[in-house]
Amino acid sequence: MKLLRREFLHLVAGAAAVPATAFRLAWAQEAHQRVRVATGLLATWQSTAWLGAEAGLFKKRGIDMTLPAIAVGGPQAAAGVIRGDWEFAHTGTLPVAEEVLKGRDIVILATPTSEFSNSFVMTRKEITQLTQLTGKKVGVLTETGQTSVAARITVEKAGATATYVPLIKFDRIYAALAAGEIDAGALPIDLRFTGQARYGWNAFPIHEFGTPSIFASTRKLIASNRELVMNVIKGFVETIHLFKTRPDIVVPLLQRYLKIDDRKAAEDLYTFHVPVFQKVPRPSFSGIQTLRELLAPKNPAAASLKESDIADTSFIDELQRNGFIDRLYATDRK
Repeated sequence: MKLLRREFLHLVAGAAAVPATAFRLAWAQEAHQRVRVATGLLATWQSTAWLGAEAGLFKKRGIDMTLPAIAVGGPQAAAGVIRGDWEFAHTGTLPVAEEVLKGRDIVILATPTSEFSNSFVMTRKEITQLTQLTGKKVGVLTETGQTSVAARITVEKAGATATYVPLIKFDRIYAALAAGEIDAGALPIDLRFTGQARYGWNAFPIHEFGTPSIFASTRKLIASNRELVMNVIKGFVETIHLFKTRPDIVVPLLQRYLKIDDRKAAEDLYTFHVPVFQKVPRPSFSGIQTLRELLAPKNPAAASLKESDIADTSFIDELQRNGFIDRLYATDRK
């Protein structure tokens, strides 16, 4: 009888433990929410999410961040957000504006950097002026992405009529230019210095009409889980702070992300980017009128496009208002 009683007590204890264990597992899964991010480009100015994930800043906020799609092109990164392939994306302002004008759900939350010359039309050594590109082949990422459109406008403003070859990724453009398969290519500053040093290529700044690279999500996600979006943006702002203040951590990470073996080259790239990353990455678009004029021929509604149509500044505004950003940088002065 005692044996039966003992067995009964073990059964009761075991039954009680099952829901407790299940609860702990459920809590752990809830505590670390999975978030997926894509990038349009493999470039320093679109590295914030990856750097923060690798440095553990998002995990500290209960976010398990992964980057399943890196350098897929700006339009593809934006489209993936809309489809739900990933919740956030580093992409360009242009792809976001195009999708919003089609009535699709995507919204800009932050602009990690100020406007700066981050991309260049790189030409073979013997091509010393953009006007010489008439009849030549120019490698671009896609036909419609922000950097590609800006490269085409830059060449056309110089008076040249070229053929544009979509090659999807910067490393492919670089390799094609090195192999002589194209005469010029749109490349980021990350590869500008390498190309100049190794091949003597010439660099011509691409003017991206005042519409910076951005970080985006959807209004649907904001409405359903604003706390999650806020935690992602907090981690994003903390990563920018890390970038601006901790070269000892960031430079080795940049070497991994951009696949740069030369430590000095990575340090130079880091030094160049420190001042362009914004302490307060509030969405702002000095080139909104240029964007309207660019898109209006295809979509007349673009003529009345407003910043509030494509951006939600409330997250950065709140972090600035409640002192979160100032407190981050206040510790650096102590």
